[in-house]
Amino acid sequence: MRAFVFVVVFAFASTAAAQTAVDAEIAAIREQVLYASYPDAIAQAGTLLARTDLTASQRNDGLELLATAQIADQQADAARETLRLLYSRDPGYRLTDADASPPVISAFARAREAHPAPVRVTLGHSSPGTLSRRESPTITVNLLDGADAVAEVRLAYRHAGDPGFSRVVLDRHPDGSYVGRIPVVGATDQAIDVAYFLSAVSPSGTELGQLGSEAQPLALRIPGDIPSATTVSRDAVAEAPPIQSGGGDVASEPWFWILLGALAIGAGIGIGFGVDAATRGPEPGTLGTVTLMH
Repeated sequence: MRAFVFVVVFAFASTAAAQTAVDAEIAAIREQVLYASYPDAIAQAGTLLARTDLTASQRNDGLELLATAQIADQQADAARETLRLLYSRDPGYRLTDADASPPVISAFARAREAHPAPVRVTLGHSSPGTLSRRESPTITVNLLDGADAVAEVRLAYRHAGDPGFSRVVLDRHPDGSYVGRIPVVGATDQAIDVAYFLSAVSPSGTELGQLGSEAQPLALRIPGDIPSATTVSRDAVAEAPPIQSGGGDVASEPWFWILLGALAIGAGIGIGFGVDAATRGPEPGTLGTVTLMH
């Protein structure tokens, strides 16, 4: 586990260092354009764009700088091709150089208004369907085409009964996949139906690819919790009426007091008869009559 964590941390650290180096390279090209070193800027921008580890924003920045240097260096055809590529990747792109010259501003505006065919971005994803247990479903997306033009992959989801869709940005993993989770809500013993769709967007926020839609979303189901046999048994015992065992307290039973009362009455009658007999003596004729003479 520690080795895995180390590898992940090392990968993120390496990526961050590489991005910092790319940003420094972009800053150097911008400096060359500012000081009219157009041939050097064109050459270094070409080297930058040959890299495969650029983010979508970094690549767009490199294309802007390349087109600006080409326009300033009177390379009109090359500039038009560069701008066509830029606006096919990001139809909503805006020139970031606030001090750009009128020819540069005009060339960028024409390229944008030409609406070149956008790059093809294909999202690879399979719905989890009905989950095997109640848990937060994981949504994983892979970009099959046009990945270097995508800045974000967004997930929109709605639980049954929700008034609208909630939207989140998926995390990009080092392997190039985008991953996120849908939260679990509602009563634990009830299944939850979830509608969702996915979209890939450029740095300007322009949608480049989609899987599902608000009108025709994808679907999955989160099952409710199923009580175990042990839980059911415990519930049955808890709800069952108490059972009176033969070894309980007999004094709490009604029959005990009835019997005790009957015995007491019988004993009282017997004792009464015995005392009366003792005081009266024998009946005449039973033992004879004896008269004492003086």
